[in-house]
Amino acid sequence: MAAADHEVVRLFREQVQPLSGKLTEMLNEHYSHQTERRGCGYTQATRVLAEHINAERKADDFQDLKLFDAADGKHLLQILAQQKLYGMQIADWRNLDLHSQIQDFLKHAPASGYQQLLGSEVRLQQRLRGLGQQAALEESNLLCGLIEDILLPKNQQQTGLTELNSLQERPKVGSCPMAENFFLKIAHRRVLRSGEINIFVDEQNQPLLLEKLNMGDNHSCISLKPVLMNGVRLPAGSLFSADYAPEAVEEKQANKEFKGFIMPYTAVSGFWFLRLTTLAVSPENRRRAFSTHFEQQVANGLYSPGSTQIQQLLDVALAQFR
Repeated sequence: MAAADHEVVRLFREQVQPLSGKLTEMLNEHYSHQTERRGCGYTQATRVLAEHINAERKADDFQDLKLFDAADGKHLLQILAQQKLYGMQIADWRNLDLHSQIQDFLKHAPASGYQQLLGSEVRLQQRLRGLGQQAALEESNLLCGLIEDILLPKNQQQTGLTELNSLQERPKVGSCPMAENFFLKIAHRRVLRSGEINIFVDEQNQPLLLEKLNMGDNHSCISLKPVLMNGVRLPAGSLFSADYAPEAVEEKQANKEFKGFIMPYTAVSGFWFLRLTTLAVSPENRRRAFSTHFEQQVANGLYSPGSTQIQQLLDVALAQFR
């Protein structure tokens, strides 16, 4: 029923177009997604978005429209196919609403079916842009932002964020609901005796991601700051897998406190975005956002899942500098 719809589902239905059945079911927390393996529907939805986020945005690819229920690329294909008849130069169907030539055309060109079609797509993209600002809930704002960027990608210049290279193939690293287990412990300086942590730093030598080794899945890491991947802004608290050969990294220095190293993020050949962790949402909103996933963390005795913050992981990372 509409009354029970998640805020993201409602916003897209009312302002843009309805989300796919799969995403709608997940965000509305259908019981089939509230399992031990999946966590909750919200977590699952971020895994679905990850499939799109890890793929490079290509001008001739309409796969991202599958996020919507009845979307097909027919109108966009038409816009691209007929553009030369109207003296247009449109290289990509994304970000049409920011295209200065299109804006001029819509203002000054005589009315035509093409102008109508183009205007309709531009208005759709305008409604999508900044949709998250209409959300009352923090977790809705996050999700709207991810979907916006998948369809309307950003760049480093616009965002000022560090851009991560994406891997071509998914590595063998899990994203189960318990992946937070060790990151929560690390945030409270409880690192296993055999455990190691690596800190990936940006060009300013500031911590960007924290990787754990010999604690659950190796090479899984969490972002300590927002980053950019394939045009999508990913918040602090995003879960990634990193692919690189640690022994081959020459430019690294040993941590001050724990086993492991500080090294540039560019030493990593590529990252794979897995999902948002519960740490991506403020402690006060976590239970609401992640429902059964969060409850599972509490029931399994994870270390302070309801109060730990990304800042604590960042403090641990900063304490490793000599």
